[in-house]
Amino acid sequence: MKTVGIVACSNGQKAEFASQNEDLINYLESIGSKVILSSCIYEKNGVFSGTGKERADELIKMFNNPDVEEIYDISGGDLANQILDELDYMAIRKSRAIFW
Repeated sequence: MKTVGIVACSNGQKAEFASQNEDLINYLESIGSKVILSSCIYEKNGVFSGTGKERADELIKMFNNPDVEEIYDISGGDLANQILDELDYMAIRKSRAIFW
């Protein structure tokens, strides 16, 4: 069974998109994937789903999980630069996960 991580490295998702995200999760599970969700998916403070460090930590948690084969970022891109200084690039390099 393939394990897939879902993150939002940039803008947080609006709560109104929860059903679309559930559809994505259901689809991934229907094709045999196990899905792990970041705790920083939905907006908490304006467009933010967490601080840059929190979002980076969630992403690195996915890269550090040896079961995760693919990571899908379901956010935009406007705020992703806030995570760059917080990333563990060695963990990313060592991971077998593919980032989409």
